[in-house]
Amino acid sequence: MNDSAKIKYYPKRSLKAYDGMSVTADIWEMAHDEHRDDMRAHILSMHKPGIICGLEIRANSPADHYVFISPGAAVDDNGHVIIVDQTIAYDFGDEGSGAYKLLLGYAEHEKEISETKVKVMQHEYIIAARQTLPKQSVVELGRVLISGKGASIRDAKDPLQPRRDELDLRYREDRTDIRDRITVGVVTYPSDNDWVYKSWSILIKEMETMLKTRLIVDVLPEIDDRINSYDMVYIGAAGSFNLDASQTAMLKNYYNNGKGLLLEGLDSEGGKALRKIAESLKAVQADPERDELFHQPFFFRIPPEQITADKLFCAEKLVFCNASLTLPWCGELNDDLLHREEIRTNLEWGANLVTYCAR
Repeated sequence: MNDSAKIKYYPKRSLKAYDGMSVTADIWEMAHDEHRDDMRAHILSMHKPGIICGLEIRANSPADHYVFISPGAAVDDNGHVIIVDQTIAYDFGDEGSGAYKLLLGYAEHEKEISETKVKVMQHEYIIAARQTLPKQSVVELGRVLISGKGASIRDAKDPLQPRRDELDLRYREDRTDIRDRITVGVVTYPSDNDWVYKSWSILIKEMETMLKTRLIVDVLPEIDDRINSYDMVYIGAAGSFNLDASQTAMLKNYYNNGKGLLLEGLDSEGGKALRKIAESLKAVQADPERDELFHQPFFFRIPPEQITADKLFCAEKLVFCNASLTLPWCGELNDDLLHREEIRTNLEWGANLVTYCAR
């Protein structure tokens, strides 16, 4: 929700009282609705929706199909404050295989206090796991990819790369000062380049610190239809490799639909194959004067030292480089350890690459 949309919540009028006026139920509601609407508008415009405190999710130990949600509070997109006042055990046991979002929603219903016969509006919450988002406003607490009915749910061993049946808290709607969220699908050839993911895990932490941008990175085994759910795809290639016709068409369709590509030749052979892909998508030699890649969010006159002009090519939302991009993020280059200044330069360059491809 943008700032202008939040303006609609501010009350446009206030009740003017006078001596002898009749306070009917409608008048009473009007007076209190003004304050409720004013508070909702304040919450949305001066703060932001999301989890205020608590609502932590933990798997049971030993693992089974239950997860536990701690007491806490959240605000939804309509400015409703949602209070969970006790620990909740949520049972995933009846859910079949698939990707589920654990959602918290606001609810209210009319209730009569038996002793006084006074009617009140009871403010409540709803917690449910859904594969798709409902029409009503909700706050996401976490998600999990379930392998099958009755699967045991576990806490993630690596919170930056949760696996099947592990709690994924990367999409959790905390009210931290996160200004942007970018999802990245990482594919390497061969697929056992663990250091590539190690480098990405460092960039994840640095971009959150430097730019308040949350990177959500998933390692994919190959190019398939899963790439369509990401803002950008990174492909790192070492040795000769070829995408088949369907994978090539899928990648081109993904790019032509406005998504971003970051291609890194991890050696000369991998670079040759990726360069053909880049050239087929109209990539040309990068120009520091022309290309926003050099200007946002950090300003560069030239790329980092290891990246010469003849190794860097780009098009709209596409970058190809036949030199080391990711390895310097974890402080290494050509079997040498880098100084802090060199690491910082390459991490800022990495932030520019991601911003350019995913903007």
